[in-house]
Parts: sequence; C-alpha cells; structure tokens
Amino acid sequence: MDGVLINSEIVYLELFVQFLHEQGVHKTVEDMLELVGSSREKEDVLISSFLNLSIEETRKRKDAFFVQHPVDYSKIKKPGVDEILAYLSEHQIVIGLASSSPMDNILEVLDACKIRSYFTYILSGEDFTQTKPHPEIYETMIQKMNANREDIVVVEDSVYGIQAAKQAGLFVLALEDQVIKHDNRKADHVIQDLLEIKEYVEELSV
Repeated sequence: MDGVLINSEIVYLELFVQFLHEQGVHKTVEDMLELVGSSREKEDVLISSFLNLSIEETRKRKDAFFVQHPVDYSKIKKPGVDEILAYLSEHQIVIGLASSSPMDNILEVLDACKIRSYFTYILSGEDFTQTKPHPEIYETMIQKMNANREDIVVVEDSVYGIQAAKQAGLFVLALEDQVIKHDNRKADHVIQDLLEIKEYVEELSV
C-alpha cells in the first residue's frame, strides 16, 4: 500500500527523523530505510533501539507524536491510482491488497483516497504470525482469491514485499520510487508508472 497507492514512505521517514530529533536522537532518512515495507512491530523495535527505551514507552511516545502530525493521505495519492483501479474494475479483474500495515491504517488510507470499493480482498500483516518478507500474507491472498498463481500480478515497491511475493511463487512488478531507491532485482519487471500494469494484465488475458 505505502509506496504503491500513496507516496507515504518518504513522508513517514521524514516524520520519524523529526520524532527522534524531538526525543534528542539525531538520525537521517538513510538511517531509517530498513523500515520501508516493514511491520509496525519491526518499526517499534528499531525506534526503541535508537531511543534506548522499552517498546511500550516508544510506542506511547510515537503514537502521541503522530496524533499531533497527521498525514493527509488524499494529497499524497500516487499518480495513476484512480485510473488503473477503474481500468481493472471495468475489466472485471479481482483486486486484492496485502499490506504490512495495521488494518485501521489501511482502511483510513483507502477511505481518504476514496478507493476502498475497488478492493475485493484486504489483508493486514497484523493478522499474521509472520510478516513480509515471509510469504504467508500472499499465500493467504491466493487462497482467498481462489486463483492460480500464474494468473496473479503483484505490484510491490519494497524489498520485503518483493521477496514475500516471489517466495509465494507470484509474478511481481516493482514500482520504481524516484526518491527512495530499492533493490528491485528480484522482481520480474520494473515499472515507472502504475498505468504500465495494463500491458501485463492484457498479456494474461490473451
């Protein structure tokens, strides 16, 4: 979701840097890159290590900070999101969302961007024992969709997400980020724009 539907990753990383700075810890965006595509649990572990605080206290301070610094998701929607979702829906392509984010955050983003209705299946990493790069969330999505692996196209933007999808035996398109550069070598193809998804979907329909 983050980095595919909304351009939130750099926004979050900069906010984490600001949060740490207010706590007396000076880090850079580069220091925070391993958070991209990770779960909230991994996020809390890393931040707590920087602060030398318990995870509980870290989460309390972090949550309070983000309440004071809300993100307007509608303003950071990725270009082409509405167009590609409408295209897929018009062509009766089932759309699923498998995100490491908590479900309340996922639904908040989808509602803010007015795109929730496009998704038939929505899975949150918080509902799984193993999170990305473990393939469990994608294995579950395959079962819910009742689809053949070869008929599924995954769009990911993070190393963790690409690894999870590939371990599940799926075809993966890596959406290139012009600000945060990821190692996309394990993806099947790299795309620069969401609308490029059309050509891959059309190939499956042939």
